[in-house]
Amino acid sequence: MTDNPLADLKTSLRGELVTRDDQEAFSSARFRGWNRDLNTRSNPLGFVIASGVRDIATTVTYCRSNDIPITVRGKGCHSPYGMANDAVVIDLSKMTAVRVDPEKKLVAIQAGADGGDVDHETALYNLICLTGSVSHTGFAGVALGGGMGHLSRWLGAVVDSIVSYEMVTATGDVVRVDEAQDPELFWGMRGNGASFGIVTEFVLKLRDMPNDGIIRSAPILWGEDKAREVMTPWLGRITRPERKETETLQFAFLHAPDGQPLCGVIPLIVGEAEPAAKATCDELAAYGGGALVRQDTQLPYTALQAALDDCFPYDRNYWDKGVFIDWDLSDANAANSIVDIAVKHWSEKPDFATKLSTFLLFMEVNGAVGRPDPASTSFAARTGRLWCTALTGWPDEDDSQRAASRKWCNDFVEKLRPFHVTTYLNNAMPESDAEMLGVFPEDTMRRLRALKEKHDPGNLFKTGAWQYQANM
Repeated sequence: MTDNPLADLKTSLRGELVTRDDQEAFSSARFRGWNRDLNTRSNPLGFVIASGVRDIATTVTYCRSNDIPITVRGKGCHSPYGMANDAVVIDLSKMTAVRVDPEKKLVAIQAGADGGDVDHETALYNLICLTGSVSHTGFAGVALGGGMGHLSRWLGAVVDSIVSYEMVTATGDVVRVDEAQDPELFWGMRGNGASFGIVTEFVLKLRDMPNDGIIRSAPILWGEDKAREVMTPWLGRITRPERKETETLQFAFLHAPDGQPLCGVIPLIVGEAEPAAKATCDELAAYGGGALVRQDTQLPYTALQAALDDCFPYDRNYWDKGVFIDWDLSDANAANSIVDIAVKHWSEKPDFATKLSTFLLFMEVNGAVGRPDPASTSFAARTGRLWCTALTGWPDEDDSQRAASRKWCNDFVEKLRPFHVTTYLNNAMPESDAEMLGVFPEDTMRRLRALKEKHDPGNLFKTGAWQYQANM
C-alpha cells in the first residue's frame, strides 16, 4: 500500500471514493451533513459514495482487512454516528429507491432514502409508513434506533412495522435478517440496528391512510406569556382516557419568523370528518383566553411532514437531548411541576441561540408505542406519556456557545428526572454506560453486547449503543 490507506480501494469500486488528498471534494463531502458541529469535529479518512450493495460489501471487506473503522450515513446525514475521526464513511445518498407493493401493503426502502422519499411513494396508494418528524431526516437513522414520529400514538415505533432487513455483515456477506432467519439478531436490530452490520434495505408493513391522506394539523399559537394557561389544560386534555390513538396533540415552545417567542399546540388528527376535527381544535384554541394565531387546517399528511423542514436547515450547529416521562394522573402537583419546569427552562435558553431552530418539544408517545411486549424488540422505550426534547442551534464556531447549548439541553432532561421512565436512543445522546441504562435495561444491554461480540467482534462498525464520541 501507499501512504494513503485507501489508495488500493478505489479500483474496486463503481462508486466514488473521496479522500483527504482532494481537499475541495473532501470538504464538500464532509460538510454535506446536517449538523455543522459534527462535521467540524469529525475528520474521516474518506468517503465511499456507494453505487449499490456491492460497493458496500467491497468497502467492508477492505476496511476489515486493513483495520479501518467504518461509519455509515444516508441522504439525510442527521445521525451523530454518521462520521468519526479516521474512519471510512460509507455514504448511501445514491441508494434512495422506495418500492411499494400495494397488494401486500409492503414497502422496500433503500437505506439512503429520507422520509420525504418514503412519503412520496407511499402516498400514491394512500398508504403510510412512519418516518421521522422532518422530511429530510434519513429513514435509516430513524428506524435503526427504534423510530418515533408524529403519528407514533397510532402507528407505534418504526421497528414495530419492520418485516426484514437486507444487510452487509462485518465479513462482507450480504444477508437477509428476519424473524425466521435469525430471531435473536432480528430482535437486536429493532432498536440498536446500527451496531451489527450495514442495512442496505428495509421491508415494512404499511397502513391504510384514511380520508385520502388528509389530516387536520398546523400550529395553534399563543405568546410565551400564556404558556402556563395553555400547557396546564393541554396536559389535562391529553390524559383523557377516551381519546383515540389517531389524535396526537403536541406542545411546543418556539419562535415566530420575526423572533417573537411563542408557545403552541400542534394537533395531528387522522381519520376524522372535518367538522369533528375542527371542533377539537376549537377547544384547544380557547385555552389561555384565546389563541393569538390559528393555522390549523385540513392538509395532506405529506405537507405536514415537510412543514418543519425549513426550521432545521443544513450546515448549522445543533444540539438536542430528550427523555420520556410520565406522572401520577391523580397528583395535580405533578402536572404543575412539569409546567413549571418547562416555562422556567424556556426562559433560560441561551441569548445567542438560533431562534429558527430552538425549541422545547413535548410529543405524545403512548398508545400504540406501549402495546407490544417490551421484550419483543431491543427498542425499550415502551413506557411514557410524553417525549420531551430540548433542541437548539448556535451561530458561531465558538466552543463557549457549544458548551452553553449542550448544557441547556442536558439541564432540561435533568430537571425532568423525577418523571423519567425511559428514553430513546436517537435522542438520548448518552455519554456513558450509566446513561445508556436509561435507554436499554441491563438485560437488553447484555443481549446486545453478546450480539455485537458475535456479529462484529472487531468493532468494525463505529456506531451503536456504546459509542459515545459523537455525543461529547
